[in-house]
Amino acid sequence: MTATVHVPAIGGSHQYLHFLPVAFELEQSRQCKVRIFAPSSDDADGIAALADRLAMPQPEIVIMKMPSTLRAMLPPAAHKIAKLLLAASRIRDCDAILCAERTSTILKRLPGYCPPLFHIPHGAGDRAVGFEDRFRHFDKVFVAGAKDRERLIAEGCCTPENCVVGGPVKLAATIRAGLKRKPLFPDDRPVILYNPHFHRRMGSGYSMARRLADAVCASDRYNLVIAPHIRMARNWNDTRKQDWQALAVNDRVIVDLGSERSVDMSYTMAADLYVGDVSSQIYEYQVRPRPCLFINGHDAAWRDNPDYAMWDMGPVIELDDDLDTAIQHAFESWPDYRAVQVKRAMAAFDGFVGDETGNACFSETDPCVRIARMIATDLNNAKPVTGNVASTTGTVAFSQVAP
Repeated sequence: MTATVHVPAIGGSHQYLHFLPVAFELEQSRQCKVRIFAPSSDDADGIAALADRLAMPQPEIVIMKMPSTLRAMLPPAAHKIAKLLLAASRIRDCDAILCAERTSTILKRLPGYCPPLFHIPHGAGDRAVGFEDRFRHFDKVFVAGAKDRERLIAEGCCTPENCVVGGPVKLAATIRAGLKRKPLFPDDRPVILYNPHFHRRMGSGYSMARRLADAVCASDRYNLVIAPHIRMARNWNDTRKQDWQALAVNDRVIVDLGSERSVDMSYTMAADLYVGDVSSQIYEYQVRPRPCLFINGHDAAWRDNPDYAMWDMGPVIELDDDLDTAIQHAFESWPDYRAVQVKRAMAAFDGFVGDETGNACFSETDPCVRIARMIATDLNNAKPVTGNVASTTGTVAFSQVAP
């Protein structure tokens, strides 16, 4: 049996948690072989390291190659598509393909036979990009909760038959790895997490990072973590990275431009206040309801706009508003938003239960197991699997490319 997972050079480590545990659950059947196609040795090392951290056996990883002449001819932004196309015949030589992004839908549009394509949940955000037309190329779309399923169907991206709630895979994998609140600073000041999105037009990082660092240090009441979306700094030169790293202050301000802690929920679990714009990490933060503050840095008409539904979970400020006042108001007004936070988190993450101390678990089957069982059912073309996935037959290919 063969299962392949195509992991992207752009997209990378922040998506490993979304497919590796499902691949593991399928391979546990001992009748379904998992093979991961990674575009670089760095990606292969990252996947192997995550498998170790999750106490999983090392998966089979194939590093995709591209001829040096072609590499020299193409711009870096085109490398991921080139590698996907070069590996397409191998990826499609299977019984099913599973991916955590939409670029791999190109496999459905190439000439010749393509096996069924499955999508597993990545983020749980509200931006329109998460509800795009490429979803129609999937044979089945697994989503984290009712929120995303309802919108995908309403916008015509999926049908009720091919869109299924599977639960939040990343959250389940993080719980497996030991989800808990860990101290980030040597004192007990409240911790503010600033998590700007990478999109230059909609993200607030370029306008707000320095102002927020200055305001926090001047107040002497808070500690700050500046951890933008991992894609924000990926193509920055050393000078730009150094400018942001210069905002760090020992024992007061952490600046993280893309370490493992910026994607494994270390910061979202440790923070006392989330400050951000349109990143889906707000939903990960809300597994334990807490104050949050949103920055409208692009004059968005956000009220009653589904792309900004997350902004109902806390106060919204403009770029020129006083930050010290806004932060204090976010803490003081939190009781007014708590019920909305709980409601939206439950709609985003099916089956999740947690308490205010940060303990987290699932009320029913772990989503990684749940999705693996549903894939097994489709492969067997039989009645739903209710026990272990050991009855799985067929081959599964996993494809992972940046969205």
